[in-house]
Amino acid sequence: MTVLAIALLPAVLAAREPDTRLPEAADTPQAADTLQGAASDTAAADTVAADTAPSAPARAHAALVRMDAALDSIVALAAETRGAADEQRELARVKAYRYIEEIQDLQAELLGLMPELEAAGLPADSIRNAFAPVFLREADLYDEAIEGYTERIDDLRDMRSSTPPEELGALEVRIQESKARLDTLLIEQVENLSSADSLGLDMSEAWEFLDRFLANWAESQVGRLQIATLDRGRLRTQIRDAQRAGAVESEIVALRARLQAAEQRILGIAASLDGIANLLARRGFETAQYRQIVIRATGDVTADILNPKVLLGLLREIATDLGRWLRDKGPTILVRLLIIIGIIILFRIGFRLTWWLFRILRLVKLSQLLTNLVGGLVRPTATLAGLVTGLWIVGLNPTALLAGLGVAGIIVGLALQDSLSNFAAGFFILTNRPYDVDDVIEAGGVVGTVQTMGLASTTIMTFDNRRLFVPNRKIWSDVIENRSAEPVRRVEVTVKISYREDLDRALGVLRNTLDVNEKVLEDPEPVIFISKLADSWIEVAIWPWTKNEHWLHLLRELPRLVRLRFEEEGIEVPYPTREIVADRSKDMPPTDPPG
Repeated sequence: MTVLAIALLPAVLAAREPDTRLPEAADTPQAADTLQGAASDTAAADTVAADTAPSAPARAHAALVRMDAALDSIVALAAETRGAADEQRELARVKAYRYIEEIQDLQAELLGLMPELEAAGLPADSIRNAFAPVFLREADLYDEAIEGYTERIDDLRDMRSSTPPEELGALEVRIQESKARLDTLLIEQVENLSSADSLGLDMSEAWEFLDRFLANWAESQVGRLQIATLDRGRLRTQIRDAQRAGAVESEIVALRARLQAAEQRILGIAASLDGIANLLARRGFETAQYRQIVIRATGDVTADILNPKVLLGLLREIATDLGRWLRDKGPTILVRLLIIIGIIILFRIGFRLTWWLFRILRLVKLSQLLTNLVGGLVRPTATLAGLVTGLWIVGLNPTALLAGLGVAGIIVGLALQDSLSNFAAGFFILTNRPYDVDDVIEAGGVVGTVQTMGLASTTIMTFDNRRLFVPNRKIWSDVIENRSAEPVRRVEVTVKISYREDLDRALGVLRNTLDVNEKVLEDPEPVIFISKLADSWIEVAIWPWTKNEHWLHLLRELPRLVRLRFEEEGIEVPYPTREIVADRSKDMPPTDPPG
């Protein structure tokens, strides 16, 4: 048990004359006689064991006497500090703390003696009765200190209207410090009265005063928190309006200082209300509504939200606020929303008609790939333009939306660097146009026909009917081979002719095979030449030219036609051969020389 109210005597009793001297608990006739009688009953034991510790009654009597002396000293210090300088008051406070520590130790000793006295059959009730006035006077001192700090907080609050904006922060700190001391007083009073209850003392009047004060203080904090929250919203609106109106910087700075003070005030009131709610909860009061108010005012989601009552209360308040907002703002918002939707629809229709006219009249010559891409971007572009225009028409500033989109674009760009590289590659592809829709290309390790292209990837259909989505970054960073860009392409085929055949005759057959083929172009002229003299044959390269659409067909058809013509003309198609020569002289047995 503590006596923090006495610790605050330099602040409280310096301004308040105590009504009477603290009751001298040890001088109460009944208690003194009881203690002295109990001490006499144990005198023999004390004589026999002179070196042992004093008896329990004697220790209790001594503790009460010393406690009363310490209380007298603290009251005397409080009287001396009235009107004294700050240094003298601080010195008196330090001395009072020493007496308080002594009183705390004596109180703990007395409480520890109760079980010992009861176990020895000694009159512990008399000790309790002697101790009761100390608790009562201590509770009164707490009440006085609580009232004193309440008045001090009110005085500091009244100074807000006359305090310059730049000093409001310091004033709020002083108010919060006073509230913190008041909260400490309330907690100590609860502990003090709880200790008195544990001794069986009647502290009902003190409890009634404390409960009433806690309830009234909590309600006042709720009202002040609501006012502070409204003040914060008002200041935010004023700052926003001042910035839009281009007000001078000094005015905006003053408003921001007041807003910061309001934020400090909200946090301080919320902390105080949370502490009071904890004390009320210990007293058995319902505190869910206070927890809800603290969470909504500060935005801090604490463990209190796990309380079903708090959570349900918050949900009900949110639903109520939403319903009130819809009731008040719903019709206006609905009309504005319809206007914005109508403008978006008109923009989309207008953009599509404009794009259709551009395509019909061919005002701009674009590749099919770029045409498809721009056509896909018409709708989202029209939607965004219609949204911005609609917001401007209904009186809303679209700057915040555009700024938000810009910030979001930066964040998304940092998070999606690879995707942005695909967009950049897509832009370069569209600008340089290395291929178009329906072109056969080889790029990024893929061969196939281009179907579509977006800003991120190109869709390619392979010849075995696989649809591949190739990132534009991979295509642009590699060699791009467009096999459909030119109207004429060359077919390359290699033919093998045996060394035993008439080479000129074979070349004439090949030339005639190309001349009779309708897919082979006369200009450019086909080229036939010997490309390699191999071990078993002569390789002849055939390079005819054909239209792009016939290239693949001729590439597949020409080897078959050459093979058929060679069979007709009796020209042998060679295959690899090896000639093995053996030296039989090494395998024959040796013969004897003649003679």
